[in-house]
Amino acid sequence: MKRHSGKLRLTAVRAARIATVVAVACGAYLLGLYSYPRNLWPIPALRTFAGKVNPPAGTYDGFGRLVGHPSKTKVDCPRQSEDTAVLLAIGQSNVANHAAARVVSRNPDAVFNYFDGHCYTASSPLLGATGEEGEFLTLLADKLISDGVYKVVVIASSGISGSVISRWQRDGDLNAMLAATLQDISNRYRVTEVVWHQGESDFKNATSARNYETSFSSLVDTLVENGVQAPVFVAIATRCTAVWRDDNPTARGQRAILEKKGVYLGANTDALVGDDARRSDGCHLGQDGQVRTAASYAEAIKNVRASIGR
Repeated sequence: MKRHSGKLRLTAVRAARIATVVAVACGAYLLGLYSYPRNLWPIPALRTFAGKVNPPAGTYDGFGRLVGHPSKTKVDCPRQSEDTAVLLAIGQSNVANHAAARVVSRNPDAVFNYFDGHCYTASSPLLGATGEEGEFLTLLADKLISDGVYKVVVIASSGISGSVISRWQRDGDLNAMLAATLQDISNRYRVTEVVWHQGESDFKNATSARNYETSFSSLVDTLVENGVQAPVFVAIATRCTAVWRDDNPTARGQRAILEKKGVYLGANTDALVGDDARRSDGCHLGQDGQVRTAASYAEAIKNVRASIGR
């Protein structure tokens, strides 16, 4: 009887230990789901540790933009003609260098990354944006060429990870950065298309549709004031958290700005890029997501150019 009761006690202790382990694991998982998209503790500490284990190869400016990388070699910048696209890409991480697959252009003599007065053969990571991983812009450029939309594509990439739209409006720190970038580009090129891919951070901050519209209008004013008359291709992009829902104020704001003159839908990545095409964080583009997003923007640009007779 004592032996039997001892076994029961041992079983109860083991069950209690297992329950404790499960509870801790579940708590850690839920903490991660909440903390990761909001960059709350312990995520910053873990990212710092990861950076020490795998230090970045490139150099960065005060905005976190990649300004130098050992993979980059300067090449002659092409002259712009009617067959030359100059894509200005702005927004947050999914238009920067945070996607799963690094890309090298299939058209090394026709697709270029422009930054700070110099050109480089386009490949991930692109100078001018945050991160050192993959992106969809090089794929977009290749698609524009293969579809016969343009013969040469120059990419000016300035996406900033985690940026909210208010930072891009007048008096925002990224608005000043954008104005300086546009002045630099204007010394050599005329922007032909603007790619605006942003909104995940505003979903997390519950930015209202009205505020999103107001900030976007201010951003467009900055583009116009700096000589950009190009069509703006925007994304419906708010998906970046386990508690995401498609009908949210930021997405409604993004749909509302499509009513503005010169603004077109480039990609609805909320619908187009599911969890199967995203990285394990559920936020950033996986390889399939990069391909889908690039194809959507390319089709939109192709259709708009056809509609205006170019």
